[in-house]
Amino acid sequence: MKDYVNWAILAPGRIAAKMAEAMNGAGAKNGIRTYAVASRNIERAQEFAAKWHFQKAFGSYGELFSDPEVDAIYIANPHAFHYDSAMMALESGKHVLCEKPAGCSMRQLSGMLETAVRKQRFFMEAMWTAFNPCLAEVRRYIGQGAIGAVQHIDSRFCNRNSFDPHDRNYDPNLAGGALLDLGIYCIYFSMMMADFSPVERASSSVRMRGGVDAWNSGNLSFANTITASFQSAMDMPSPGSTHDAVIYGTEGYITVPNFFMAQQAEVHTYKDEKGNGTKVAAKIKKPFSVNGYEYELIHATRCILDGKTESDVHTFAKSQALCAVMDGLRSDWGMKYPWEE
Repeated sequence: MKDYVNWAILAPGRIAAKMAEAMNGAGAKNGIRTYAVASRNIERAQEFAAKWHFQKAFGSYGELFSDPEVDAIYIANPHAFHYDSAMMALESGKHVLCEKPAGCSMRQLSGMLETAVRKQRFFMEAMWTAFNPCLAEVRRYIGQGAIGAVQHIDSRFCNRNSFDPHDRNYDPNLAGGALLDLGIYCIYFSMMMADFSPVERASSSVRMRGGVDAWNSGNLSFANTITASFQSAMDMPSPGSTHDAVIYGTEGYITVPNFFMAQQAEVHTYKDEKGNGTKVAAKIKKPFSVNGYEYELIHATRCILDGKTESDVHTFAKSQALCAVMDGLRSDWGMKYPWEE
């Protein structure tokens, strides 16, 4: 029985480079081998392979799918192409770690999950938030009652990018918009901190630009009575911290800077019943061992080596719940991608 996984990367771009760095950093001690990379440009694949120590470089995805030595593929192309890439990888008998969002809609996601089950191959949406050690520690403090009962979660992920109708961020044909690129982190963070209680209600506002959501603001109500609010934007920053989150409880709150890639947090408790002043009850510091991508990678590798086809951390059901919220918001906005018409 093999004690390693031959990993391949499909589409060597910016995010792929982050995963390649994690593969090199996590290394053989975790059963990870950098085996192959595929691009539609052979020179680009060769350059990436040389830089990140991959054994093979392919100038087409088909060659990658056909190589019998490839065990698992990390899919890193823009999310409009995830469905086709993941389906071909699974049908070729490869395990798949697919960058978030795995599917641009529940229909796409369901197709991937059904194919993974049928082919008996591991499949997981690469939601690195689910494996973040700092957020695991935040959840531990919440579970211990450090801030009392959680009441509300607030987050924002807002970037300012110049409008370009040909850029993937603003192109409907490439599933552009803030929700699937940035807001997804806000929603999943809220789901985590609400202990994955079912979402009972969702409402939002949106400002469209070029056929996609340039800005959105959403509200979620969970079955356990916790509420959440979030903002995500492509063309404007927040007036304050643009990537931060706060978890409010009955006895205090927890601040999480850069929540989508958290490495620190602070637990604040109220000094009196009216909340007049707080004290810092704890400071959480959990720096990444590599760059943050290593945790989902190590988990996926272990699942594959153990013969699992589904993660017990970021499960199919959690991917589906996340996708359902985003589908619902887009439906409210009347926002469809061209292939959904």
